Amino acid sequence: MLSQIKTRWNVAWGTITSRHFIKQMVWVAGFWILTVILIIVNIQFLKTNYPNPVRPDDLLLDLIPETTAFIAVGDFITSGMFMLTIFYYSIWQGNLRRLPQLLFLLAVMYLMRAFVINMTPLAQIQPPSENFPEDHFIAQTFYHGMYFSGHTASAFIQPLFFKGAKHRWVLFVLASIAAFSLIASHSHYTIDVIGGFFVAYFIVKFDWMRLVPPFLRDLPWMPWYQETIDSA
Repeated sequence: MLSQIKTRWNVAWGTITSRHFIKQMVWVAGFWILTVILIIVNIQFLKTNYPNPVRPDDLLLDLIPETTAFIAVGDFITSGMFMLTIFYYSIWQGNLRRLPQLLFLLAVMYLMRAFVINMTPLAQIQPPSENFPEDHFIAQTFYHGMYFSGHTASAFIQPLFFKGAKHRWVLFVLASIAAFSLIASHSHYTIDVIGGFFVAYFIVKFDWMRLVPPFLRDLPWMPWYQETIDSA
């Protein structure tokens, strides 16, 4: 067992320290910086231009009583899923070289959400100020906008991405619990959660190479590099 762990760690370390992987991660980091900036800009636009958004009726929220404890459950599962994806599905299952592509797809999803929240401005069911302290930077800065649910989308992108991976059903179970937690805590409308799932499916299944200019498709340091994806 120890020799197996050592072997897998050596393989993972070799991937992490390779110039190819480092170049991909640097590019992805730059894309994430741009994404975060655009998220903040769009959230400020949302808060400024839609001070009194509508709060639609939701049949499922009327049937399920609000349980604020599920707020922590949902946050814990979504963050724990990402760590599980890195350490088990990426490192232990030998798919670490696909991590830049996964991070890129997650950034694309959040970039998409940054603009969609302004297209369908809905009132916050649970404003961050009601459930998180003022010094909770992530909640106070990013937990704005309703449609679609970024927590749901990010949770389902991971099991959809690692198609054929061993024990992938665990990620689907965790993602389903996280989605239910958003409903049980009344943190999102039902349509937000449903929309988040379908966005996750689109993000993973869409052929993004259609949008990549031909001269960029063969750059080995891009996360979508075909040789890297095909060999994974």
